[in-house]
Parts: sequence; C-alpha cells; structure tokens
Amino acid sequence: MRIIHYIDRLKAGDLLSDSILRLTTAEKEYADVLTVTRNDDFKKIISKEKPDVVHIHACWDYQASLRTRWALATGTAVVLSPHWGLEERIRTKEQKIRKFMKSMIYQYKMVHKVDAIMVSTEREKQTINRLGWKKRIDVVPESILNSQFSDDDMAKSAVAFYKKVLDTRYQSAMGSMEQDAIPALLHVGLTQESIHNILPSDQLLNLRSLKPEQWRRILLYADDEGIRDIIDRGIEMMQLNAPNIDTERIQRYALMAPKEAKAIEDKKLVGRRPLTKQRLNDNTKREEKLIRQIAIMIANIQQVQKKRMLSLRHLADLYTIIKYNDYDEDRLADVLHHMRIHSFARRIIQLLADKLRLEEGYMPIKPLNDRTTRHIIRQNFTQRH
Repeated sequence: MRIIHYIDRLKAGDLLSDSILRLTTAEKEYADVLTVTRNDDFKKIISKEKPDVVHIHACWDYQASLRTRWALATGTAVVLSPHWGLEERIRTKEQKIRKFMKSMIYQYKMVHKVDAIMVSTEREKQTINRLGWKKRIDVVPESILNSQFSDDDMAKSAVAFYKKVLDTRYQSAMGSMEQDAIPALLHVGLTQESIHNILPSDQLLNLRSLKPEQWRRILLYADDEGIRDIIDRGIEMMQLNAPNIDTERIQRYALMAPKEAKAIEDKKLVGRRPLTKQRLNDNTKREEKLIRQIAIMIANIQQVQKKRMLSLRHLADLYTIIKYNDYDEDRLADVLHHMRIHSFARRIIQLLADKLRLEEGYMPIKPLNDRTTRHIIRQNFTQRH
C-alpha cells in the first residue's frame, strides 16, 4: 500500500506536526509512506507515486481542498483528518462569518467528497455525525494524546482504516481482466450444458491468470450484485485456482447506492400498474404460463431499472428462463408489444449479451444497443462506492 500524507507545513514543536510525524514513521513498517506540504508539487508527486490513499490533515484550508480535488480526479482514494476543525465551537465561534463562507465555497464539498474521515476520539466522531456532512467516520486515537495507545497501535489502526476504504471502493481498482472475467464466470456458472469448450481459449487463459487481489475484487463485486453463488459455481466447474475468500468478514462501508440483489419477482407485477396488468391479462392465455412469466420479469426489471437498482442477479434470472426453456418467441414478442415494453425488452436482451454472453441463437427478440441502452448501463452498472 502506498500512502501520501498532506499537511500545510511541518513545524518542530507543533502538536499536529509531531502527531503526523509519529504516525508516518510508524506506518512505514506496514506501507510505503510519503509526506508532502504546501510547498511541494502535489500534482507531479501524485502522477509519479500513484498512491493508493491520500490522507489530508487540514480543515478550513483552501489549498488542502484543491489537493483533495486533484487527488480525487486521478481516481485516488482520499481520506480526511480535520483534527477537531469541524467541532461546533471552532465552526461557530472562531471567525464565524469566514467559516460560514468557507463552508459554502469549498469546505462542505471537500468533506462530502472524500471517501471517509479519520478522527481521534469518539466525541469528535459524534460532533461530525451531528453536523451531517459525512457518515463514513472511524476513530483512530492519536498516540501523542493517549498514553495507552502506542505509535504502532495507531499505525496498525490507520492502515486497517485505509484498507477498509480501499475495499469499499474496490471497483475503482478493477481492470479489464476482472471486467472480462465476470461475464465469463456467469456464463459458465449458469450453464445447464456440458462445459467442454464452453469458453474461448483467451477467456480461459484470462481466468487462469487472475491474481489473488483480482479475485478479491471479483468476489466483492459478486456479493454486491447478488451473484456470488453463480460465480462460485463457475469457479468450481472450471476448476480454477481461486483463493477461498470469506468476503463477509472484509470490513467495508455500506454502499451509497446498494442494489436489489435478490431474485426478480416472476409471478406478479410489482407496483401499481393497472394498465400494464390489464394488457398482460388481455393478451395472454391461461396456459401460456412461461410467456407470462418472462413478460412479468421484464416488466419488473423495468421498474427496478428506473430506481437505478438493476443487478446482475436480475439479469441472471432472466437469462436462465430465456435460454433453457421452450416457448413461442413470436408470441412473447407480441405480448411485449401489447404491454408497451418491447423496446425495453430488446435493450435488456442486449445487456444479457454484454453481461452474461447470451448467444444470438437464444435471443427471443433482436437486441437493441442505442443511447437509451447505454444510459441504462451508466445508471445501473457504474461504480457505487
């Protein structure tokens, strides 16, 4: 792990400087650590060092807010230690008007956009919680103020805090290998056929080349998308040498926008949609149970998608019923037309092709890859840390 600490300046005998010096010195046992100040070329250092975490030790400092913005723009995790700077007395009694203007111009945005806040006491955490600017806050006591907490204890706790941040924003670190591996594993994990030559050689090579940290990110993503059981089955069927990682024990913050990772409802329409229900009933027969089931699933997926909560679990459920059942594709298309969801269904078929490798011969209707399809992907399958 590579960490950059930012402080306005280091001054001998200054309490904050001494505390940061003790932290950074102890952290060097567990990570690559660099301390920079206002006088250093921050952008150049970030570009050269490519840190995993930038730790900002400042509050009410415009230069610190600029450096926070620069670091975030590179995709780097940024954490903040305000060192009591957000305490109510400091905000409302010391330079009250200036602090109010600073909070409006940059301080609130800075606090809101950092990945998490590290404070030194439970009282400071409660103060920031009441302020309501940030929910992700952890306590790491400062050894310089707490004789029962050693420098090494402080460093270990700080590194654990950084790991928690990085495991929360794991999607930022996912590269093309992980992104290509997930559809391949889903394709295998959902198969009800022989797995002989089920994947092209390049995809199989990619899966066999994954490193433990890449598997860690894949399994975390599988948890968040509700597809861990399918991914595990794919790993087992391909006899891949994947590490046995209990992702439930990995410390993470709750996602800002979690998915609906449970199975999609396939028996009844979700929500109040009398016209959609009437069109479904008017255009299907009692014996067309499979047609109704697929139509209901697509209509319910549309409702979930509107909430930006569409998950790979939902797509996997639809993939299975579409691929491994016999039904009249023309009748399904007719029902979807009457329900006014045919175009949406075509876009979902495109997602099944992209995300789960659904082959053309199993597509009941022609896929549609247009601007709206890409909008659905952006809203539902972008980073959610």
